[in-house]
Amino acid sequence: MYELLVIGGGPAGITAAATAINQRLETLIIAERWGGQTTYTMQLEDMEGREPITGEALLDAFRRQLDYLDFVRRFDTVTRVTPVEQHFEVETAQGDRFEGQALIIATGAKPQRLNVPGEMRLVGRGLSYSAASHASLFLGKNVAVVGNGRRAQWAAASLARKAHRVFLLAPEPLVTTPLAAKLRKTKNVEVIEGAKVREVLGDRFVEGIVAEMPDGEVREILVKGVFVKLARTPNSELVREWVDCDSRGHIIVDVHCATSWPGVFAAGDVTLVSEQVLLHIGDGAKAAISAYHYLLMR
Repeated sequence: MYELLVIGGGPAGITAAATAINQRLETLIIAERWGGQTTYTMQLEDMEGREPITGEALLDAFRRQLDYLDFVRRFDTVTRVTPVEQHFEVETAQGDRFEGQALIIATGAKPQRLNVPGEMRLVGRGLSYSAASHASLFLGKNVAVVGNGRRAQWAAASLARKAHRVFLLAPEPLVTTPLAAKLRKTKNVEVIEGAKVREVLGDRFVEGIVAEMPDGEVREILVKGVFVKLARTPNSELVREWVDCDSRGHIIVDVHCATSWPGVFAAGDVTLVSEQVLLHIGDGAKAAISAYHYLLMR
């Protein structure tokens, strides 16, 4: 039996596993692959010298540690997690079963895609799902934000401080917030409600977006960046039946990343969508330290 099982291979899960190993906990991390928000970096034609400081270098060091210690990682899909007396059983798609005294859930959230031509080809080449990570690369450029909720509004407001012009393409009416009212008055923001994205244009990098307007007109908007800010669904299905979650499925945690079930901790997007690798690194480290303290007291 392991002392700690970590589920998820994104920034929070990788950091949690590396931190636990450094505390000499017998740890196993189970993930389909290394991924999360680190699956792509942004490349632009004129970005030399403008790459923002991120947590990628630190995270890469943690990841290399796990790659070196191959006995602490298992690439597989977790299909079931069950609390059993004073420990937890984890079953995988390959038919394996693992037991652990404590558990960290770092399974992230599933983003909603545009599912239009050009989207996947241009991810990391002007198309992003994280304004927090990449907005600063688009100084003085025209950009589009797709979405109508709070995350889309925050992204548009942030980009308005950096970009030349921001087109907020909302498939549905904007969620009513004070920020929505402010965006409508912001000079370099154009809010278009009821717009449907049909294609992302560009050969090597994003060059524009094709959108169908509410009146049926098809409009080509020239932009260098596209930020997709549609709803994200937390991947909490494994524990949702016995761990407290909010109405949207996010696992509820306290300041120590502890859930409602003793011995279960959670970190990263499965608890709250933050979009910042550095924040997920901190979450993962905090969850591992909390799990360590929990195990010391057993």
